[in-house]
Amino acid sequence: MLGNLRLHAMALVGGVATGFAHAPHGAWFLAPLSGLSLTWLALRAQAPRIALTAGGLYGIGLYGATLGWLFAGIAPSDTFVEAYAVPSVLILGFAVAPALIASLASWACQRGSGPGVLAGLFIPGMWTLTEWMRQFSRFHFPWGQLGHTQIPASPLSGLLPVVGALGLSFVVVMLGALLAILVLPSMLRAKRAALAALAVLFLLAPASAAIDWTQPVGQPIRARLLQGNFPASEKFDRAQVVRALEHYRSALLASDAPVTLLPETALPLLVHQLPAGYIASLEHAAIEESRDLLISFFRPSDQPAGGYFSSASVIGASGAQLRDKRFLVPFGEYVPVPGLLGALPMQGGGPHMTDTVPGSPDQDGIVLGGVRVALKLCFEDLFAHALRSEDAAAGYLVVISNDSWAGSDAPMHQHLQIAQARAAEAGKPLLRVANTGWSASIDHQGRIVAAAPPNRSAMLDAAVQPRDGVTPYTRYGDAIAVGVATFAAAFTLMGVSYARRDSSTVIVERS
Repeated sequence: MLGNLRLHAMALVGGVATGFAHAPHGAWFLAPLSGLSLTWLALRAQAPRIALTAGGLYGIGLYGATLGWLFAGIAPSDTFVEAYAVPSVLILGFAVAPALIASLASWACQRGSGPGVLAGLFIPGMWTLTEWMRQFSRFHFPWGQLGHTQIPASPLSGLLPVVGALGLSFVVVMLGALLAILVLPSMLRAKRAALAALAVLFLLAPASAAIDWTQPVGQPIRARLLQGNFPASEKFDRAQVVRALEHYRSALLASDAPVTLLPETALPLLVHQLPAGYIASLEHAAIEESRDLLISFFRPSDQPAGGYFSSASVIGASGAQLRDKRFLVPFGEYVPVPGLLGALPMQGGGPHMTDTVPGSPDQDGIVLGGVRVALKLCFEDLFAHALRSEDAAAGYLVVISNDSWAGSDAPMHQHLQIAQARAAEAGKPLLRVANTGWSASIDHQGRIVAAAPPNRSAMLDAAVQPRDGVTPYTRYGDAIAVGVATFAAAFTLMGVSYARRDSSTVIVERS
């Protein structure tokens, strides 16, 4: 009993420690604790059910530390149930994956799969598949991938253009599992293979980083990013709306950059509610001065069910262009199961936030400054695989965001790191402008070139160098990571099946 309590306590502590790999802490070297912890749990647990509980506690520690900011902003804080039910269910739901992985790994080990194969293949494979599945369903929320923690400081980040953040999650978990093989005395036979795998791993990463997957094309483009700093808690207040409209209009007209960008829904009204002539005056000035402006607002949906689009529009020298947000934030912009959860009051302030509907999946790319651009509206940049064809065709990437979150700055730090990963995966520079920060210019390797301080009004001037070409990731997406993960998990389960068959054969022969 005491041994199980110690195991469960260590699992919870290990999960919290792994969570510190994510921004804003940035201890990327702690991410391999995932593979090491789950391997240790699987081998130390005396039964799969014990591993199930320990793995669940590990997941609660990990995702509680990574996504704890949800408690501050997903629902009003004056009612306990509404403030804590949704984020608690989300974190507990995420914790199911480590619990099942630990339990299945313990079962596989006890059924005859070798500990080395179990650690080096099964655990990383199952972890990667569970992260991949979080992109789908009405509850999609692929936030918190371990691969994101490795950009830009980790030597493993050089693999991002090849396998993407999802593939890097596999690598990070496998790295921890290989370390477990080296430190646990019960794995003497697997140590040589683990050392060989580590050597290959640390040769591949710098080799990938040394390759220029894309090439500069054309001249750098000057851009200005306008960070208005209107917090979400105040953004839809009538006085703040008037102030935002005046602030952004003045800043847009004063800009002399060929490209000027606003954050997501910087103009927090439906387009027809904007003052008469507001957009027309901006468009006239931009055309006269051969500039492009990217603005963002809500607009009524043309779908039979109604609702509203969160939209971005280009006005100016490159012509009028419109894009609607395709991937929406569950509970923030829509309620996944309205019949069951529609009564929950969501935070956001704006009368249209939870009535937002996704735009058409087939929308053309946009042109800014005479160059094709891959535009991502905030939450869209978490779906790299789905939007990679746009990245491949673009000269540079643009992310407009509304990261302001009541009570915590953690999501803005984590979302910046996600944008850095998208730039490195595509091998293209990225401009990111956010309501309260971080607004930044990011190079094609995911490194921050310039940034505006968060939580203050700022104008960030940057020069972005368009690039041409495709990386292996923009060509194949998550197919590489998912294929390897599926093979790794299946190979281990096949080993269990063969071990059981051999055991049955021996029993029959003896009888």
